Amino acid sequence: MAGSLLAFLPGGLFRFAWAKMIVVLLAVGAGLLAGRAKGKAGGRLPRSTVVLLGTGSAVLLLAALLSPSPAAALLGRWPRYEGVVVLAVYAAALVLGAKLLGGPAGTSGWQVFHRALAVVALPLAVICLQESAGLRPLDGAADLRPGATLGNASDQGLVGVMIAAVLALPSLQRGRSSWLLRTGSAAGLLIAVLSGSRAALLALLAVILVSALGAFLTGGRRQRANKPTWKGAAAAAGSLAGLALLVFLIPGARDRLFYGDTVTGRWLLWQQTAEMAQEHPWFGVGPSGFVDTFPGYQTQQWAVQTGGDFPPDSPHSWLLQALLAGGIPLLLLALLLAVSTIRTAVVRIRAADGTRRTTLIGALAAVVGYGVGLLTGFTSPGTTPLAAFICGGLLATTIAASKEGRTSRLREWSTTPPARTAAAAAGALAVVGGLVLAVPAAAAEWPMAAGVDAARSGDIAGAQRHFQAAHALRPWDSDTALLAAQAFAGPAAEGDPAAAERAVEWAKVSLARTPESVEAGLALSIGYINSGDVPAAKERLDELIIRAPYTSQLYVQRGIAAFGLGQPEQSIADLQTAAAQSPESPVPWQVLARVYQRVGQDGNAAMAQEQADRLAAPQPD
Repeated sequence: MAGSLLAFLPGGLFRFAWAKMIVVLLAVGAGLLAGRAKGKAGGRLPRSTVVLLGTGSAVLLLAALLSPSPAAALLGRWPRYEGVVVLAVYAAALVLGAKLLGGPAGTSGWQVFHRALAVVALPLAVICLQESAGLRPLDGAADLRPGATLGNASDQGLVGVMIAAVLALPSLQRGRSSWLLRTGSAAGLLIAVLSGSRAALLALLAVILVSALGAFLTGGRRQRANKPTWKGAAAAAGSLAGLALLVFLIPGARDRLFYGDTVTGRWLLWQQTAEMAQEHPWFGVGPSGFVDTFPGYQTQQWAVQTGGDFPPDSPHSWLLQALLAGGIPLLLLALLLAVSTIRTAVVRIRAADGTRRTTLIGALAAVVGYGVGLLTGFTSPGTTPLAAFICGGLLATTIAASKEGRTSRLREWSTTPPARTAAAAAGALAVVGGLVLAVPAAAAEWPMAAGVDAARSGDIAGAQRHFQAAHALRPWDSDTALLAAQAFAGPAAEGDPAAAERAVEWAKVSLARTPESVEAGLALSIGYINSGDVPAAKERLDELIIRAPYTSQLYVQRGIAAFGLGQPEQSIADLQTAAAQSPESPVPWQVLARVYQRVGQDGNAAMAQEQADRLAAPQPD
């Protein structure tokens, strides 16, 4: 489970999600074998957690079936693919955490997990340090925020938060591996701060407060517990001061903390998401449906600030994510699950003694920190399995304890050897089934990357072969076709008719599965324009602009189509609208200059070209 944080796919297009899923699935399979090999009963989740998760799964399933793209909602969308398989892996990580970190062998399980996290934190911190210095040891664009082996800076920050939280208090206790845990905890803190993520910094504050409060309030009954209690509280107070100093000493973290544009953008995103939720209150827009629905709720302010051409695929808040994925019922269940988790964790901590109590306080701090970080973030295969695993260990109760009171016949039967064998067989089949889907899905990232590179270099035939290979490996994924259509739309827009034909072909495949996709509709329109079917492009763009009136690229392409149909006035009007919506983009001005020149307005053409050149020039740092 700890090793999944380092898993990625070198040379893939999106190198992180499926590689991590494969490692977590292997961890689940190993966990099934571990329990049988030891011959000991592990922990189990509380009944309230199981009921809430089961009910939430039913709500999500219904919301997916009622969404405009049921198959895509069930199987998940690029880049996180949080459909039935990935969400099931999240749940399996939760169960695995309860099994291995709860029960009679739970203490030794936590000790192994602590050491594993500390070991993993060290190379991860080294990569983060290199990236903060401007290097790219894992490749990636130099002008983008890196995320080490997580692929995203916010995910990197949240992983660092959880590592630091889980290891901080146990590292203060004496033991042979205390130096390793201290080093791992410091590495986790460094990983979080180097991410430059405000969500991670907020989560670190929550971790420090929970750790201090837990250490102070739960250790006073025994004199032996008082010493680590005060040590933990003092360490927490020092951590607050150290965190503030570290943030101000690291330029990337300091600049990010006080850079306000993304804060304004996040507030706009939430406001527009709230409007979306008001129109879809009961079942939301379905799992993974946000990216297709959001363009219809963009505003002029959003378009000016972000350009509006790349719709977000998440509202960047777990509360709104639940509300839009499954409506009010799923949001209420998520809130109940959060409250139930904290309540159960407090009960477990109060009932524990010594090392076990310290361990559970660290686990609670990690889970709370993750939840706080997700107030401005999103779940992902990089962070959620680790959080679920820790949460499972935090909530785990022993099988003996769960049998207190009235015991049903079903529960009695579930503890018999035949029932355990059947459960293990079902679990093994599920793991194998997950790997059967995940391994080809991960392998598809290699031909996807090769296809994008080939399309960019003008090798249209080669790109087509690579995308066909990727589609054969991941035939259920509508976004494989979307990404292929977008890759071909680039050279098509530059006048390559072969690329235009391929853009049309792949865009149609994507739209057959996700008919509400504005991105696929735009790629189809570009393909139509440059393959000669300008009337079809104009008709499609008219449709898209009604649905997404603040997406500037739609106006650029409709301006091109209108000029091709002999409508220069509408062409100029559309291009001026695009320029107003994307004031930092030179593209509308470049096209507008050509249109002015073709209609004989040389003065306007010169002014438009001058504006395009100014926007295209490199900006000083």
